[in-house]
Amino acid sequence: MFPSAFLALVEKAMGPGAHVVGGAVRDRLINRDTYDLDISVPGDAATAADRLAAATGGRAFPLHAELGILRVVTDHGNVDVARYQGRTLEDDIDRRDFSLNALAVPLAAWRGKAWRKTIVDRHGGLTDIKRGTLSPVSKKVFVEDPLRLLRAFRIAAELGFTLSPAALALIRKHRALARKPAGERMREEMLKTFSTPRAYPALVLMDKTGVLDVIFPNAKPLRKTAPRYYGKGGVLKHTLDSVKLFEDIEANLTSWFPRAAGKIRAYLAAPSTGYSMSAHCKWALLLHDIGKPKTAKMIDGRLRFFEHEHVGAEMVEKLSTIFRWSSDEQTRYARLVRNHMRPGNLAMHPEAGDKAFHRFFRDLGGDAVAMLLVSLADHLTYLTPRQLKSRSSAHELTTIKMMSRFYSQKSRILPERLLNGNDIMKALSLKPSPLIGKLLTESIEAQVEGKVRTRLEAIAHLRSILPALEAAMTKKP
Repeated sequence: MFPSAFLALVEKAMGPGAHVVGGAVRDRLINRDTYDLDISVPGDAATAADRLAAATGGRAFPLHAELGILRVVTDHGNVDVARYQGRTLEDDIDRRDFSLNALAVPLAAWRGKAWRKTIVDRHGGLTDIKRGTLSPVSKKVFVEDPLRLLRAFRIAAELGFTLSPAALALIRKHRALARKPAGERMREEMLKTFSTPRAYPALVLMDKTGVLDVIFPNAKPLRKTAPRYYGKGGVLKHTLDSVKLFEDIEANLTSWFPRAAGKIRAYLAAPSTGYSMSAHCKWALLLHDIGKPKTAKMIDGRLRFFEHEHVGAEMVEKLSTIFRWSSDEQTRYARLVRNHMRPGNLAMHPEAGDKAFHRFFRDLGGDAVAMLLVSLADHLTYLTPRQLKSRSSAHELTTIKMMSRFYSQKSRILPERLLNGNDIMKALSLKPSPLIGKLLTESIEAQVEGKVRTRLEAIAHLRSILPALEAAMTKKP
């Protein structure tokens, strides 16, 4: 809730006839924190926004110039100011998307105790809020703005609400419009949905209404691949189930990783390109098997998907043109898709130890923890309910062990280098070459294995293996 003194400044700047509209009214009714205020004014929104910026020391700029919407950024939050969309407040309300967003309160009453009595509700929004339902204001809402097809799932996921039968029917009817919005806006809605703990039910509904097929071209081939193995829905069912299990893991981190739960939770909540790592993990899970349709082959009576992770990683670039991911996002998703089999492969080799763990954390860098969780969620989809309860599979135990190493014994698998490239060249009288990189790798892996503990020991070790390395690098293929 904005401070009363700040709201008094807003009220004065906006002038008579101004109303608080949309999400702020909804969120206040359900006791949900909000740091944004939407205000509709009957007159010139630009003038009102400039007055507010001057009064609060904020900054005003156009948000949607063609609609007369401006944003004022202040120390207390954002205030979006728009002229009535239509001649009257009623016209403005009737053009909104869903009934729970089609609510208005006179700004003059917003600070008062009786503000609820002044709510303007023309479309049953109060009833829908009580029922926890999302209903369209009219049959034209998705035609007027196709982005609302994605926004419907996002708002339902954020609030934990259900979509009304009328909403679902209308979404099915107009699903083909879902590809019309700009890729950047689609990216925003999807990442906002993935930022909630209810991305799985949102994706399931997107699948059932046909929206997923429209925005995600890989959905159809995934659905058609391996239904006999994965059940109805094929690889797509497995993909969506992996998102569900990721959300289950995230909700039960203390149970999975008792000593590291707080740090993992902070890692998943940390923003990257504007959204949590958790949201990016769910995108990666939706993408992780997109290479399977192209690689599916029957070999010796078994359905195999050799190299699907590498094929899938290459396919991420094409999807980036649809969703307009940033270069960092595209790189991250490709990396997570390409490496999602690695933790499972490590689990298949009980002898794998700190050296193998070091290579994993070295290669994945800041995405290593995300990769462990994504791979774990993928793995859990293959287990029976009894197996899920036992948490005794090699993959699960290896993941728990690697998390423990990373958070409790990080210096053991990612030690500080004893030597750098210059140290090596000076000690061994070498010139710059690819050999130096090989020696650096050998040096730090020797540290991880406990073979060397000091700079002198590291130099002695490298001197002992130098002839063999030089021979291997100069040997012709």
